[in-house]
Amino acid sequence: MKKLFFAAMLLMTSVVSANADNDERAINVAQLPQTAQSFLTANFSGKTVAFAVEERKFFGTEYEVVYTDRTEVSFRSDGEWESVETKYEQVPSSVVPAQIADFVAKGGFEGQFIKEISRDRYSWEITLSSGIEIKFDKQFNVIGYDD
Repeated sequence: MKKLFFAAMLLMTSVVSANADNDERAINVAQLPQTAQSFLTANFSGKTVAFAVEERKFFGTEYEVVYTDRTEVSFRSDGEWESVETKYEQVPSSVVPAQIADFVAKGGFEGQFIKEISRDRYSWEITLSSGIEIKFDKQFNVIGYDD
């Protein structure tokens, strides 16, 4: 009986996992939430969109927009941006909070720029062009480095 129950649970877990991977579909930028569309227009109007993806999760939907220069922007289900990652240039200054920009400018990181920025409910994280990662709390106090 235990073996049967274990086999059933294993099968159920496999089916749920397999279905979770297939909840991604290509969309047009016009299908993004209005907040996301406004963010893209304000910060990336000169770039060409390569593709946009909607990924359905158990709790909400996430979106990702990739540009032809390999810039990637991720959004939460409400359309608020979650992360911006560039490959060859700096993240637009309009995306970076002034406190973080000031820290990088005055913190001994001359000649470096922010290649990636992400945020969640409790913290911000940036990656500099040198590969150094700096994590900030919500009040923009540095809480960690990783290089």
